[in-house]
Amino acid sequence: MKRNLTRNDEAVSAAIATVLLFGGVVSIIGLMLVSMLPIIEELEGSIERDDMSSQMMILAQQTEVLSEHGMPGDSTEVELIPLDGSLSWDSTRGGMWYSSTWLDDTTFRMKGILDFDDQIEVKHPESKTTAVCFSDLRLGPTRPFFYSVPDWIDNLAVSAKQGLASPLGPIKIKMFNGETATDTIQMNVDDTITIDASSISDLRIESSHELMVLASSGQGGAAMITPDNPSKVDQTGRSWTFPVSSGDSIIHVISDEANIITSTINSIEAKHIASSVTDLREGTYWTSTVTLTEDTVITISTSAPSRLILVTDTTATTGTVNLKSSSGSFLGTEFITPKLTGYLELNNPSDSIATATWKGGGISIAAGGTELVEWPPSTTTNTPIIDIDKDILAYWHNNFSSSNIAGAAVVPAHDTGFSSGLKHQFDTHNSNLVDTIFSQIAGYSSTWNYSSSTTFNHTSDYSNQFHEFAAEVGSHEINVLDGHPIRVYRLSGNSALVELNHDGAERCVGIDTTASGWIATDLPWNTVSGRSELQILNAWSEGSHPSSYTVDLIADNGQTDYSIVASAWIFHISRLTYEFTSSVTGMEVAYSNGAVLTNHPEFLPTVLKQPNDRSGPGPRFASTIPALNPTSDSTVGAGVMNLDIELAYRESLASETAYEVRRGWYSPYGEAIANSAASGLDQSLDWTIYPGSLELLTDYVGWVPDPSIGTSEAVWHTNGAAIQFSLQLSSLDVTMLEAVE
Repeated sequence: MKRNLTRNDEAVSAAIATVLLFGGVVSIIGLMLVSMLPIIEELEGSIERDDMSSQMMILAQQTEVLSEHGMPGDSTEVELIPLDGSLSWDSTRGGMWYSSTWLDDTTFRMKGILDFDDQIEVKHPESKTTAVCFSDLRLGPTRPFFYSVPDWIDNLAVSAKQGLASPLGPIKIKMFNGETATDTIQMNVDDTITIDASSISDLRIESSHELMVLASSGQGGAAMITPDNPSKVDQTGRSWTFPVSSGDSIIHVISDEANIITSTINSIEAKHIASSVTDLREGTYWTSTVTLTEDTVITISTSAPSRLILVTDTTATTGTVNLKSSSGSFLGTEFITPKLTGYLELNNPSDSIATATWKGGGISIAAGGTELVEWPPSTTTNTPIIDIDKDILAYWHNNFSSSNIAGAAVVPAHDTGFSSGLKHQFDTHNSNLVDTIFSQIAGYSSTWNYSSSTTFNHTSDYSNQFHEFAAEVGSHEINVLDGHPIRVYRLSGNSALVELNHDGAERCVGIDTTASGWIATDLPWNTVSGRSELQILNAWSEGSHPSSYTVDLIADNGQTDYSIVASAWIFHISRLTYEFTSSVTGMEVAYSNGAVLTNHPEFLPTVLKQPNDRSGPGPRFASTIPALNPTSDSTVGAGVMNLDIELAYRESLASETAYEVRRGWYSPYGEAIANSAASGLDQSLDWTIYPGSLELLTDYVGWVPDPSIGTSEAVWHTNGAAIQFSLQLSSLDVTMLEAVE
């Protein structure tokens, strides 16, 4: 059967056109989606940034309150709820630092202080830079303090080092014979313990908290005790907390002005007055003999800056005290001396004669020579002050029966003026006692030379710190040939008393340079540059590299070459980071040292919250650093996290009159923090007319970015007025664990 078949060309064309149109629309939609995807991802990233920024702001507020107002043991809990990103700790990129000068018209700058190698650069163009001294702060819950004990020590009296807010305890103390653990002790903060060191060779103590350690042998001796919070300018103090063994002891407090002394012994408090004198070259003193039936922690406080001497040998036959000059160093041109019967030893390390004078008397000291003087002179009624026209060393000997000295003391370094350095010079002049010299490395490795009637070289390292040898009567020199500084002890007889600092304290390097530019110097620790994060953490824990440290600049102040003219505090503090993906990878919101930071969008460093500090009224500046560090139990990840934050302790780093305060930050946010902190500069007419000229800036008080190009430093500017500067550190232990429903 035939049928008529026809094709509607117009309908076919319409159908094809519809399909093509649909395909074109789909392609256009696809292209639009592809082009919009980064925008969608960026919007998602903005949501993640804003959400976590709000949570980090809460974290910052909680840690700020806890660090400034909390007491040890106080805690807070913060819950962080990530969207798609993850939380982690960055232990190697969260550093910052403060510096301050203690002398007018003085500057102090540093470079390379947070890059994990063993060199830094300092800049101090105003006078000769004599030396720099470094001390490890041991900041963080996994970084114990280490104390190496020389073998001549018989007993250790140990108590907790006091700060603004000491830890609750108990303090965990481990004892090692070399690398072998021998015992573990727990000590309460207010208690004292006695350790028999005579039965353990190569004794090393590991402690979870900084300790006050008084080491003695035989019948004891005498020592100057470090204050709880010594002044950064002259090392004087207003409070002391120290352990005293049972028996009779003498406490002697000296000051250059009238003083009210408060003593607390066995919970019994007593006040004493040391009246001022009319003679300007005499100070005041207070002496007390205490008799204890058991080992006790004694607390002494004073109304005026003072120094304290403890004498445990009351028979006046042994004991040597290193006197500190008015500048805080052992080498100096002015000393306040004790009103205690004995001998004064004056050592002149210079190459020209020195003249020492005091009320009613004086003496000349030959170049490189030593003089012994019966003390105190009969012409004085209070504590004599001696003045010298050259920098010298002064010792007081607890011995009034003969000029033979007995006891132990540090031989200060002649290139630094402090306890450690590269050059040591001393005399021994006992006719009937054997003098023994002990060297201790104040670094990681050192090769040094001893020169006297005999000469030899010796190499010390961190695992073998001490070296002992006998010294005949005469003059002696010890010079470091290569490597790090050393500390030298002179022991006369079999009885002595010394205070032991932790292994990372007061490592000093001589510089002796006057320069307008940067001066490179060694950091006396092992380099960890280029190492993995785990290796760096292990170095911090074992003390081979400092996790945080202080720097004291020793320079000429016009009266002595050995004055502390500036100080700095350098912190490696863990950074809590929230990492997420936006239109690009590598975006983050971070909390670091009180600041909330982000690099979103497009890796643009942005400060969401400045680190907290306080100023005024008047030229005052104060800052509390919240050092947030994770415990070993902390975890990381993308789940809901609970942060349990506990205040471990709070200590005062400085409370002095300062002249220039600087703050620096580790990259990549350092420059952004420095610039954002100075937002008020936009309103300054002086800065608009004279940009970068701090000396012409008179209508603004606050942070000013350092005029150098690309710097991460900021200067606290007060129109040339001195600043009452206060710096505190709050150590916060945080345990971050996944929240459990």
